[in-house]
Amino acid sequence: MTETRISLRFDALREAYRQGSLGPCDVVAGVYDAIARRGDDHVWTALADRETAMARARELQARIGEMDSLPLYGLPFGVKDNVHVAGMPTSCGCPGFTQWPQHTAAAVQRALDAGAIFIGKQTLDQFATGLNGTRMLGGHCLNTFDADIIPGGSSTGSGVAVAAGLVSFSLGSDTGGSGRIPAAMNNIVGLRPSIGLVSSRGMVYNNRLFDCMPVFAPTVAEAHTVLRAIAGHDAQDPIGRVAADGSCWSLEPNFPARFRFAVPDSLEFFGDTESERCFAQAVRELEALGGTRVSMPFTAFREAGTMVFESALVAERAASYGQVLDEHPGELVPAVAAVLQRARGYTAIDGFKAQYRLRELQREIRMQLEGIDVLVTPTVPKAFTVAEMLAEPLLRNNQVGFYTYGVGPLDLCALAVPAAIRRDGVPFGISLVGRAGEDGRLLGLGERFQAAVNLKPGIEALA
Repeated sequence: MTETRISLRFDALREAYRQGSLGPCDVVAGVYDAIARRGDDHVWTALADRETAMARARELQARIGEMDSLPLYGLPFGVKDNVHVAGMPTSCGCPGFTQWPQHTAAAVQRALDAGAIFIGKQTLDQFATGLNGTRMLGGHCLNTFDADIIPGGSSTGSGVAVAAGLVSFSLGSDTGGSGRIPAAMNNIVGLRPSIGLVSSRGMVYNNRLFDCMPVFAPTVAEAHTVLRAIAGHDAQDPIGRVAADGSCWSLEPNFPARFRFAVPDSLEFFGDTESERCFAQAVRELEALGGTRVSMPFTAFREAGTMVFESALVAERAASYGQVLDEHPGELVPAVAAVLQRARGYTAIDGFKAQYRLRELQREIRMQLEGIDVLVTPTVPKAFTVAEMLAEPLLRNNQVGFYTYGVGPLDLCALAVPAAIRRDGVPFGISLVGRAGEDGRLLGLGERFQAAVNLKPGIEALA
């Protein structure tokens, strides 16, 4: 007998709840059963107690009449394991670092208040230091399309869980691409909001000034629904920002019908001709949607990106969790230990110089984006194999982040959208990059692009 799986897509669940064909308890039971069937797939670091999740489902079932006022009603979700959930361990992939927070991260609490059901903590490249998804102790997640290809990181479990249909959405973290790379590698959407639009209070930080909490969802529309629910000024978050009139930035998808999009003048695919072909097709699709392509210098973008790991900005990591280098060195992935060792070598003078240079680059990018509606790049330049990554972990990881590293330090927002399934069966995606506060505009173009491409999300594309 073929087993029927419950669709966890937003509209499907809401319709089933309205009709009474499913209740939140049915969904929670289905989620835990699906997780059990997959066995030790390295997606989760800790699951919420099943009965606790069922109690939450029963509570929501009793509130079925409030569904229209709860935008995330009955949607199961996961949280990356460097984001705090009260009563759950936060390990960052390092057992010796494990904390037991008393308070839930502000954005996670907003999701709960909007009716979502918490399922568990999801795996990551250790301490969110990495973009490939293999920097884990004891095994890593598998790409949902090809086990030989990297799954993407650092929010690895978050991306795989959504793509595999284990949860409706996930919340992760993004310093240099961690909210976009796993989305691209698993054929889903990854939304990196403007810094300060979503509270980052309640995370273990890599770079406090440009870390943010991204959304993983099957489609742009679903990511938009989550963003609306979790966005908002947090008076206790010193990085939080509001518009000049005291309101939050607009999230209306008001992208113009005719637009100018910039493409880097120095495209790099590291020899991956299939990714190059897919990006060219995506550019043609954007032109068909009303876009005019222009070229934009990419030097400043790249320099800002390299500063994430190759300047004194990396010293912040030692401030956040550097003690594990002394207290639990045997529990560190070698690449992470190397980053922390390097982080300790910078001086305060180096730190100020890095900040000054970063401000110069931010100004340069603002000038280059004048008259441009959106910057468009590949999300990942090459579909690296796990073997390639493990053979040259530092070089290959940096190549994975070629197009994503610069977004955070340059104070931009970004939306990673699926664009194609390559001829070898591996997903390919593009990133739409905008100025801080232009999240709504990116979402508007992203929805149009996704509708035009008409590609089913996650493993639905395999059906």
